[in-house]
Amino acid sequence: MEKSNRIQLIVVKDELANYKRFSVSKRVIVTVGTVFAVFLVFLSIFSIYAASKLMELSRSEGNLRDEISRLELELSQTKRENAELKETVARLKMEKKETVEELAKRLEIINSLMKKVGLKVDTSEGEGGTAIPISKILTENDVNVDLSSLIPQVDRMIREFKTVPIGYPTYGRITSLFGLRINPVTGRPEFHLGVDIANRWGTPIRTPADGKVIRAGYCGLMGRCVEIDHGNGIETYYGHLSKILVHRGEKVKRGEIIGLMGSTGRSTGPHLHYAIKFKGKIVNPKIFLEAPQNVKEEERGRNRRG
Repeated sequence: MEKSNRIQLIVVKDELANYKRFSVSKRVIVTVGTVFAVFLVFLSIFSIYAASKLMELSRSEGNLRDEISRLELELSQTKRENAELKETVARLKMEKKETVEELAKRLEIINSLMKKVGLKVDTSEGEGGTAIPISKILTENDVNVDLSSLIPQVDRMIREFKTVPIGYPTYGRITSLFGLRINPVTGRPEFHLGVDIANRWGTPIRTPADGKVIRAGYCGLMGRCVEIDHGNGIETYYGHLSKILVHRGEKVKRGEIIGLMGSTGRSTGPHLHYAIKFKGKIVNPKIFLEAPQNVKEEERGRNRRG
């Protein structure tokens, strides 16, 4: 009996046993089954691939979220740093402004002190050099000058300037200079250790610098005398006073009246014997007395040359 290559399919249509017969080739069934199996395999591979891609995409999204979070954090930090930088710049500008204003005040103090002793501050713009106007330092941001370090230096200069005995302690005529002379009382040659300034009895005697009174009383041949320590090794001495208006240990300011001119001690008439010591040695007071006049003469010379 020959083996059939076809498969008979019977489809029952209703309860009356009506049916319909179909004949299908085994080859077709095998082919369809093979195609279906291949499809299933492909579907399985695609599913695995799709799942893998979904997992990879999920990881990428997670990494992206992490990166976005990191960037947001960096942006927030940058904004905070920028805000702090702006505050720092604003604070530095304010400190610079305040420092310049403090320096300007100190320059006014110096100007005032110099005027008191007859000196003049040069207010001209000049013809060059490396000087920077105060106004430029205050208004221009590109001027890189460390001003804060100048304030202690200026303060020290002001303190030292206040303690330098510049100018004359009283008004009058010079009757005897520092150096060799003939003593008006004894008639003998001697070395005069100061300057004599003569005027009327009771003419005010003023200290030419800040200092502390270290002597105030009777001094033998010098009569009533006052001695003032100005610091930095400088001392001034005032002799032949008719009256002393300060006492030992008292602090005095430049221009303060410390006594009145007289003729106490060995003296031929009312005058002031004025002497200056530097580091314990009596020096010629001329450079201190004539400092304002020397500046004026130098200024006149510059004007004539100009």
